[in-house]
Amino acid sequence: MRAMKVTPFLLMSSIIAVSAATAQTPAAPAAQAPPAPSSATTSSVYISADEIAATLKNSIANNVVDQPIKAMDITTPANHRASLALLRRTKEETTALIHERVTEIYQIVEGSGTLMTGGKLSDPKATDLTRLNAGPSQTGVHQGGDSRRVGPKDVIIIPAGTPHRFSALDGPITYLVYRFEPKP
Repeated sequence: MRAMKVTPFLLMSSIIAVSAATAQTPAAPAAQAPPAPSSATTSSVYISADEIAATLKNSIANNVVDQPIKAMDITTPANHRASLALLRRTKEETTALIHERVTEIYQIVEGSGTLMTGGKLSDPKATDLTRLNAGPSQTGVHQGGDSRRVGPKDVIIIPAGTPHRFSALDGPITYLVYRFEPKP
């Protein structure tokens, strides 16, 4: 198995997304999201390349699909949370997710596959993914939508309320997910 190469682009994208900002059912239980510092008490959150690599190593060792890395509660201009998670999938998803309040941005690090977005869910079931910084969500059978091939360095924005899933994989896929959730 190859080690993940953390490039300057990947590192800078992570830092910028978390500091400049004003989820998926895991195969094994993911750890609780780490406590999030507030923009009222700190100016930014730094995520090192070593932290991302260590998270990937632990995710593989523990068969964790969705592992929060860090988050930051943003107090102004509006209360919300910006967070970064690393996901690694080894097989396609048979159901899709909708995150009710969370917009996600995927950045593919390694691997490739087919991402389905849009359409609708049939027989949706509520699931709480708050522990992953993905908030209240629904899972169900994906109907319709758009299909696109994605691979390394591709970035996909998935607005809150949009069904999404990987319908096919060419092998394991690893991607960073930047999550933005308004706080109640």
